[in-house]
Amino acid sequence: MIEKLGQNFNWNHASLQDFPYLAADELHLWWLPLHLDHTQLKPALHLLSDIQRDKYHRRATAQLKQNYLAGRYYLLNLLAAYTEQAPSEVRLSYSRLNKPSLSDPSLAVEFNFTDTNGYGVFAFSRGRQVGVDIESRARKINFKAIADRRFTKQELEFVYQNGELNTQRCLAIWTRKEAYGKATGLGINFKMNQQNLYSAENDAHQHTFLDSDGEPWRCLQLQLGEQMIASVVHQQHQELAVKSFKSLTIDSSDAER
Repeated sequence: MIEKLGQNFNWNHASLQDFPYLAADELHLWWLPLHLDHTQLKPALHLLSDIQRDKYHRRATAQLKQNYLAGRYYLLNLLAAYTEQAPSEVRLSYSRLNKPSLSDPSLAVEFNFTDTNGYGVFAFSRGRQVGVDIESRARKINFKAIADRRFTKQELEFVYQNGELNTQRCLAIWTRKEAYGKATGLGINFKMNQQNLYSAENDAHQHTFLDSDGEPWRCLQLQLGEQMIASVVHQQHQELAVKSFKSLTIDSSDAER
């Protein structure tokens, strides 16, 4: 039996013609298959920068190329809709550790993106740094080495049951670590075994915590079907209203706005 380790949401459909407004007290999540039809391929390639185009061509398989291309296509179209620009006008900047952000901070839209196994999760907020990570429950890695080196005492007590490592719980904690690292812009370059992301509030699948500088954060664990699990971490303890979307209609006129 698969243990429920995250919240389930009612995932809705949206289009660029009838796009949802992102309020200051909301968190918008998009869970999208990274697939493009033949009419979207040319507009998607046109949106890539020279560096991104090089990364696209370096992908080892056709599937990996499509996943990369679709991820950037959807991200730029979503950012364009949230900031009322054309996708080709969206400008991104990158931190020293490669965290992307809008080049114009006055647009006040924070975002993050993650993907695995042909699916992407995109998170958007206003005025709050946000990070997201997704993992397949079928992933095969050295869970013990990761947990023993990267997890806090409280997290280890959660993932070890009767001396046995629960790999699903390990993945859940790992997505929290990754999402927090992406939100802060530190990636995996923080003292993971000193930043506890387990809480007795886990039954509610979201909880608040303070980082080493005393800054407040909130973590949400997501259940994505039976095969995937994800986490979202955003600044501040305030609980945001989550709006979730699982499909997005983009026609050729939208993509060329």
